[in-house]
Amino acid sequence: MLRKIIFTGFLIGCSLAVVGQSNRKSLALRDTITDNSIVFPADMEQNYDQLLSTWSKNVKYGDDCKSLSDLPIIFDDSIYIRRLYSLPTKMEMVFNPVVRSYIEMYAGRRKNQVSYMLGEGKFYFPLFEEALDREGLPLELKYLPVIESALNPIARSRVGATGLWQFMASTGKMYDLEINSLVDERRDPMKSTNAAAKYLKDLYSIYGDWNLVIAAYNCGPGNVNKAIRRSGGQTDYWAIYPYLPRETRGYVPAFIAATYIMNYYNDHNICPIECSNPASMDSLMINKNVHFQQIADIINVSVDDLRQFNPQFKSDIIPGEYKGYALNLPIQKVSAFIENKDTIYAHKFEELMPHRKVAGLDVVGGGTSGSKTITYRVKRGDTLSKLASKYGVTSNQIKQWNSLSSNKLTVGRRLKIYREVPQKAEQQSGEAVLASNTQSSDNTSNKSVNTVKKTEAKTVTSYYKIRRGDTWAGIAKKNGTRVAQLKKWNNIKSNSLIAGKQLKIQKTKYIEVEEEVAVQNKLSEPILPTVEIDTAFTASLFDTYLKKVGTERDESQLPRVRIASDDEDDEDDNSTAKETRSAGESKIIYHKVRIGETITQIASRYNVTKKEIITWNKLSSNVAKVGQRLLIILPDSRTEGASNIKAQQPTKDETLTAGN
Repeated sequence: MLRKIIFTGFLIGCSLAVVGQSNRKSLALRDTITDNSIVFPADMEQNYDQLLSTWSKNVKYGDDCKSLSDLPIIFDDSIYIRRLYSLPTKMEMVFNPVVRSYIEMYAGRRKNQVSYMLGEGKFYFPLFEEALDREGLPLELKYLPVIESALNPIARSRVGATGLWQFMASTGKMYDLEINSLVDERRDPMKSTNAAAKYLKDLYSIYGDWNLVIAAYNCGPGNVNKAIRRSGGQTDYWAIYPYLPRETRGYVPAFIAATYIMNYYNDHNICPIECSNPASMDSLMINKNVHFQQIADIINVSVDDLRQFNPQFKSDIIPGEYKGYALNLPIQKVSAFIENKDTIYAHKFEELMPHRKVAGLDVVGGGTSGSKTITYRVKRGDTLSKLASKYGVTSNQIKQWNSLSSNKLTVGRRLKIYREVPQKAEQQSGEAVLASNTQSSDNTSNKSVNTVKKTEAKTVTSYYKIRRGDTWAGIAKKNGTRVAQLKKWNNIKSNSLIAGKQLKIQKTKYIEVEEEVAVQNKLSEPILPTVEIDTAFTASLFDTYLKKVGTERDESQLPRVRIASDDEDDEDDNSTAKETRSAGESKIIYHKVRIGETITQIASRYNVTKKEIITWNKLSSNVAKVGQRLLIILPDSRTEGASNIKAQQPTKDETLTAGN
């Protein structure tokens, strides 16, 4: 009996030896490849080190954690092979010594980072799976950010690759990710994941092999193509392995090891930490500039949490006035934001948003030494136009002073209004001084200000980013223009389009502006400002004026005045205005061009034509410079009409003095 048992054992041993020998003969290069000079990707090491310093605080493990032992658990190769082969993946999960070295790294010295990534994966992996499934890609690609960024949305490599999926700026823009000084959508979990899924799909359409796709994702298609050529045209990753850059060689083995450890962590005594992200999040669109600190102070959420929920905003500022951006908040905080949005936008705005809208307070008409600051609290029924009329300013000025993006006013909001303090006429530079034969210089009580609304044409420049499949005709139709005009704006002569490049689009918009016009009160005959000219004022120009009014020339009517130099004070203009003038002199005025004025506006103001102003002043172009003095010959209808204007006396509440 004993001999039979021994003989049977011998036969079984021989059979196993034969099977083992046949298995060794069938092993491919991918199963036996070794690399004694393997280099762990430097960016992977950097991202893991950043995790330790950023996320190691207040780490808490789940209650179902099996063991907290720090001793690594290592298994036999056959166990690794069986576990990898049994994973329900579309991608090939092979095992070799290089893969084993990465598994031991994750199960050993990187087990703390694996704990973190397991916890954060509860939040990120469903997001990744949704985008991958939408594009029809293998769901195991969700583990790619594990080796790319260690699931850190603000990770940045040495060469500038950023975000969960480590996009370079050029690749990110190619897939419509916005990158500027305040916003980097490579750090936006949702948008970067959608872009990564499209990029991976495009790479697979090129190579048709997922190992080559992952390698190309890491080092770029150019390096993979060079490795294929150097290998003699091989298209198997393990065949071109020696020809790849050193850091990329370990990229596919690292991905296989990450897939293994994310599924079998419990067998290696690794416990997930509790995820710090809230279970449910919601988003709302922000259309105004707002700082995280403004939000944090009002709805009681920390700035650190806002950064974690919205990593795409690089400087804690949402530039909502540039375009609408989504703000992610815990679902219970969304209603609090909506209810307090006006308070949030106004809270510490000047302190946290130091950017000025206009350079120079004289441009917007407030804040100068001759102005008075008023704080007005909005009441029910108030509108911008009513407040502008009440305080003698324009609606646009109120919007600029208070950083208002629309004409809507919130009841209870405090508005800053800058009101000019009344000064003597001789101190008001550049203003047209109204005087009569019997009026003194300080008689200003018979003046009032009317606000006139005018429409101005404004050219607005925008940019269109070229997408794949775009045509010149399609872009022109989308933007309401012609192909020839598009090419002219962008100085392009060819018909080729490059995806990712931006095209300049110019559109003309008509905006309504308000202008203050001084008129005479109490039906008194207005005396318009005198033009100071010298004896060079030609008789031919005077004849032109007489022809307009239909009168023969009388030499005695020729104005006896001179041109004032730019260096003279406006007091000289005022003193000249006080002199007794003839009827002919009152028909000629001298207009000093102000900021923002055009010749068309000036012509409309004085009821003359643009061509006449250009002719009278011998202008070489249609542009008048600020401070330039223009000669205007008024038609009779101007003075007659002005004398019939009924002035509106300001009420007591509307009048401001220096003592208010």
